[in-house]
This record gives sequence, C-alpha cells and structure tokens, in this order.
Amino acid sequence: HYYLGMLVGSALVLAALAAAGRPTGPASRLHRARMSVRAQATVAPAEDVDSPWDAQTWRETYRTAPSEESYTVQAEGLPEDLVGTFYRNGPGNFDYAKHPFDGDGMIVAVTLDGSGTAHFRNRFVRTKGYVLEQRAGKELYSGSFSSPKPIWAGGLEPKNTANTNVVWWGGRLLALWEGGRPHLLDEVSLATSRETNLGGVLKASDAFSAHPRMDVERKRFVNFGYKPNPLTGTSVSFYEFNDDFRPLNVERPVTQQITMPGFAFVHDMALTRNFYIVTQPPLQFEGAMDALLGSKPLGSCFSFDDSKPSCVWLVPRAGGKPIVIEVDTHFSFHYANAFENDQGKVVLDVIRAPEFAVGSQDADASVPVWESTDYEKEVPMSTYWRYTLDPRTGTHEKREVFSRYCDFPVVNPARSAQQHRYAYCATGARAGVPSAFRGVARVDAEEGEHEIWLAPEANQLVGEPVYAPRAGSDGSDDDGYLLTFMHDGSRDGKATLLVLRADAVAQGPVAQVELDNYLPNGLHGTFVPGLTPTEEEIVQATKLMNLYARKSQEWNTVDGSFTGLGFKQLFQKGVTGGEVPAGNYPWPHAPRDAL
Repeated sequence: HYYLGMLVGSALVLAALAAAGRPTGPASRLHRARMSVRAQATVAPAEDVDSPWDAQTWRETYRTAPSEESYTVQAEGLPEDLVGTFYRNGPGNFDYAKHPFDGDGMIVAVTLDGSGTAHFRNRFVRTKGYVLEQRAGKELYSGSFSSPKPIWAGGLEPKNTANTNVVWWGGRLLALWEGGRPHLLDEVSLATSRETNLGGVLKASDAFSAHPRMDVERKRFVNFGYKPNPLTGTSVSFYEFNDDFRPLNVERPVTQQITMPGFAFVHDMALTRNFYIVTQPPLQFEGAMDALLGSKPLGSCFSFDDSKPSCVWLVPRAGGKPIVIEVDTHFSFHYANAFENDQGKVVLDVIRAPEFAVGSQDADASVPVWESTDYEKEVPMSTYWRYTLDPRTGTHEKREVFSRYCDFPVVNPARSAQQHRYAYCATGARAGVPSAFRGVARVDAEEGEHEIWLAPEANQLVGEPVYAPRAGSDGSDDDGYLLTFMHDGSRDGKATLLVLRADAVAQGPVAQVELDNYLPNGLHGTFVPGLTPTEEEIVQATKLMNLYARKSQEWNTVDGSFTGLGFKQLFQKGVTGGEVPAGNYPWPHAPRDAL
C-alpha cells in the first residue's frame, strides 16, 4: 500500500503537474445518533504467530466509497481523555483507477469529544481532475500506474489526486499528494477550499511532498518537493515554515536545494536538529517511448538495480554541502523518525525492503492491480530497521529491529525529530512473508522488543495507526492512543474505528466505534488534539458547504472556487445573511487568506 507521484514531462524530463480544485459533488446525508457496542478482539501473543488473511477481503478494500456521509455515533468505552479530531486521507474513488495510487483522494474525519460521542464525516477532495471527470462521466486523465494514454491524448497530464496524506499546521488542514501542490480544506465540513501555493511559495509546476516532518523543538513545519530528470539529475528543494505557516524567509522560501545524480524517487524525508534526510535508491527510468505512446503506465517504467548501493543524503539545514553515505541496497517508502544522539551520529528508523515494487511489472495495466497481484509473492518483504550514520566519517551501522512484515510507522508527534524509544506500525497477518495488514505492532527501537495485536478474523484488515496524545499527556513515547480504521468483512465491509492504548497494544482495542458505511483502504492521517466542533457546528458547516456547491455551479461551472465570488460572503455570514458567531467555524479564517 504505497504511493508514487512524480510524472514524466517528456521522454527524459519528469515534472509534477498541478491542478486547481473545485467544489461540486453529492451532498452529505445526516443520520441520527445510535449506539455501537462490540466485544474486544483477541490478542496475538508473539511475533511468530502465523494467522490467515482473506485475499478477497483485501481486494474489496479497493471499491469506490458509495457516498459522502455525516452522522453521530454513541460508543461505549471511548476514553474521556481522547479529545480531538482524527483525519485520514486515501484513495476513495476507483471508477477510473486500476491502481490504488491513482484513486481520487477522500478525507475521513471522526471527532471525539470525550463524552462517548463520535462525529463522523467523509468527503472527496474536489481537485480539478475529480470535478471534471465527475461532470464528464468518463475518464479524462491518464493514471501514473494504470490506464496509460498516448501523449496526444493527454497521457502526460495525470491529475493531482490529493490522495496521500492530510496534515494540520498553523490552523490549516491540507490534503497532500507528492506530485503537485496541496489542497486547503475546511476542518469541520471537509469542504475543499482550493489548491494552494502556500502564500506564493509554490509555483504551478512545483511539487510538495505528502510526507512533511515537524520540528517540535523549534515549532517548524518542514517539507520538500522534488523533480526527477534523468538527464540533469533530480532536484530536491526543502522548505521550512513557522507555527503560523509562514516561510522562514519570504524572499527565499527554499531553505536548501540539492541535485541527486540521475533519476531518483524520494517519497519520504526524515528530520533532525541539523539535517534533512532523504534516501536515494538505485532506481532507473526506462521505457520513455512506451510512456509517450501510452503503451505502458509511468509506474511500470522504473527498474531497480540491485547491483548498486542506496545512498542516504544528510543535508545541513543551516546550509552547506550535503553528506552522502552509501548503505546497503534497499528501498524504503517510509521513515519512522530520526534524531541525533550524544555522539553526534544520526539515528534513522526506516521501513526497509530489499527491492522496489508497486505491483506486477508484467501485469496488464487494464486489469486492477489488486486483482492481478499475488500479495505474498510479489510484494517486497518490508521490515523495521535502525541505521546509525556518522556524518564525520561517512560510515554507518544497521540492525533489524522488527522482522515481521510491517509498514506505516509512526511515533508520538511530540517526539518528531527527537529521540524516541517506541514506534508503532501496521503489521501483516502472516509470519515471515508479506501479507495484508491485520494488526498493529508496538516496537521498542532501543531494546528490540515488540508486542502485536491482530484482528480476530481473517476478513478484518486495518490501516495505518495514528498516534493520538492523551489529554494532559506528559509527552512520553506511549502516553496516548492509537487510532486506525478496520475494514470489517464480518459486517459486509463496513468500517470500525479502533482505539488502542499505546502502552498496551497487545491488550487489543479499548474501544470500537462501528460506522454505518464502507470505507476504502486508506493511507496516512493525523490527530488534532482539542479540535472538537459540536454536532450542531458540523451540521451547520455541511449545510453551508452544500449551499455553496450549488451556488458555485450557478456562478461558474468550471472555475467555481472558495476563493472566488460569494465564498467569503457566504461563509463569513450565515445562511440568512447574518454574521456567524465566533466558534461556529466560518472559513476561511482571516490568517488563511495568505495561503
């Protein structure tokens, strides 16, 4: 379950293509509150447990979400000190996508107020591509990994799907996709405001990664964008923003820029006090003519050269020449965290795989990848490793910390770019082989110990665990909860929100919230402590959103945008025209206008 975003601009030059967002689409339905109670799952006691998983259930997690909903659920067992909103992004529309990474992004939100109430809503991100295809009723864009088109049919103009991550910083909610610019969202109704250039920081052709990092010590939001070019090298630009989402240097928002030789695919970054960290795996771009002619999707044009090493780039945040350290050949989609130890060495925790693969290279691109892929045979075996790199000598050490198949690692956000002990990840059902994620693991990166919990049934699959600090938390590694959605085949595929204690993962969920609807398999998310709009505020925001969606189609069926005529008037005033009282979440709030 991974994502690749950068796109080919020509046979040799790859560039990210951006698209503007537009609000349209089906209205949300409001439901009455109900009770949700369910017995806790059983506990998996050890790493070597080998449990079955249902391949058909996994395939069914890639169906289009049938509707957009907004409703309230009462659930027993929800902790009183779990207060905030859980957001998750992921592909939600597969009408024209044959690969998960090509699906249109859908945001899911659950607000937990500490009273046993869960306010659920979901909504597709209104990107330019999504809106135009919904209105046309047909596929208009080529996918990065499926449905290739020749260049004369728009094959080099894939859409910004905004489907990979959702982040909160400086009072703003953003949907991210690494091949283009972010989309600004309303945190209450999930309405799409617009594709944003972040106050003039990003040009239309710039990319902004879906994996930013937070420097909690300095209160900074750090991210990167990259443009691979096999001819001139891959350019990687780094950005830093203050706690109000303003660039540290308005005149020069790019804090550092490097050029990697040849083609590079850089999905994630790590951060320490002094370094930006990215890994360059030994990938090559081949088959440019196939991509131009539309005979092969872009994602099938990459090859992994296992005869060459991978390289870890330590890029000084304060400026200066990067330090490049050759390490063993591997590919990594995700880092857990990084920090500098007392000896000045960089400690990097990474999910490491022996090769790169996003589906069968020989598969028919017209067949959905979830139908053609043999998971246990074709998905690389990714496990948790710790690398210790010495910037002074250029040497490194490494050790495997957790040898069970896993991915989507997270730490307590309060430990981002700081020394951590515990990390959490999704783990597979099988021991020793890749398999669909059926559980959650807590990994002690210092001692090499771990504990896991697996869902009790083979047709119950989970996603990324998102760390939610306990209200009043002391900031320690495990003083909080883990939230994840479970696709529950025993309930006809409906989703269940699971809540686990971070310090007692093996005990299983302390609470389960059974939702009314099916949710596709997601990617990444975040928890925003203390953000708890009430049911009334959510209902009001949804009504205003739907009203604006109708009005925007009347004003301009193509270029309607929350930055255009009527948005500020409508959302800074109530439906009747009166001013909306403070606390009822009118948007955009004044500080957001700069984005």
